[in-house]
Amino acid sequence: MKISKINVIKTEHVLRENFPYAKPTDYYNEYLGTFNPFQSAFMDKICFLKLETENEEISSIVETSEEVCNLVVSQLANVVQGIDLSKINMAWDLLYRYTLPIGRAGIVLHGISAINLLMYDAYAKFLGIPVYELLGGKTRDKIRAYASHLHPTNKEALENEAKSYIDQGYTAMKMRFCCGPSDPLGVDKNVDLVKIIRDSIGYSVDLAGDAWMSWNLHFALKMLKKLEKYEMSWIEEPLLPDDFESYKYLTRKTDIPISAGEHHYHIYDFKRLLDSGVRILQPDALWVGGITPMKKIAGLAEAYGAIVIPHTSNIYNLHFIISEPESVAPIAEYLTKYRWLEDKVLNPPKPINGYFRLNEEKGFGIKYEI
Repeated sequence: MKISKINVIKTEHVLRENFPYAKPTDYYNEYLGTFNPFQSAFMDKICFLKLETENEEISSIVETSEEVCNLVVSQLANVVQGIDLSKINMAWDLLYRYTLPIGRAGIVLHGISAINLLMYDAYAKFLGIPVYELLGGKTRDKIRAYASHLHPTNKEALENEAKSYIDQGYTAMKMRFCCGPSDPLGVDKNVDLVKIIRDSIGYSVDLAGDAWMSWNLHFALKMLKKLEKYEMSWIEEPLLPDDFESYKYLTRKTDIPISAGEHHYHIYDFKRLLDSGVRILQPDALWVGGITPMKKIAGLAEAYGAIVIPHTSNIYNLHFIISEPESVAPIAEYLTKYRWLEDKVLNPPKPINGYFRLNEEKGFGIKYEI
């Protein structure tokens, strides 16, 4: 079963609510204003790619950014045209090598991700099985989820939101910080947010915090020292993605686990993170290059005694998680207030009582309204 073509079937602009949080651009708000997460990730314009095969009944759709669609259609689609659906790893390696002069990270890997996921979905549909069966089958019946939001607002709103997640059956959650080094009072403001949430949920619930690349080493050291008494499960992306030397120093100076990987690519970046002392890796199948490198990253993590907690709970990450041992991929993120690239999905995965369960639909098992 060969790929006949990959083309764009729809593009649209999406307006989303702006949630406050610390960002690496906060130094320049006077020029840029306050971005929301989707604008910052260039995802306020989305599009849908469709892979078609020789068999009209076998096809696949993936939602991604407009920039990725343009790249795939203009540069990458013709490279894989005519390749058999079963040759997923070969196609991935071909595209990676083909794009080396301009790729290895960023939007090029996003484009390779889209093609990789399209191929996994279409090939699993051709075989009549879920994608997780292609990945080795389920290791468990359900995946523990953590509630991810808690953007900095006011004390009452944070308290109510945190308590609502406990009522919904979650045993873990993640907050966002309000401040980075550009705010002289940023450390104390961030600590106040953590205290509000900890006082609301107690210490039997896991609590992580996402800095989203907005800190530097000096600020991070001050923050982590003050946060240790709050028993944080991890601090996510405290530094710029390429600052591996600072990651190495930071991980040696704190007992709080440091996580990163949302903005890292393929196995080489993750080897550097592991060598820098990071022990919670957070790739996203939509960005890192697809599921093909995700499986390799899991092997690296296991060899280092690390764990993999992917960025977001998109269906692709969930199929990956459920195919890995719980000791390697123990939990999935669930964005409670907004969704990454699932705007038109009719049946997005949602946890019940704090756990995801995957159905036995063919492929990734999602349906689009386009």
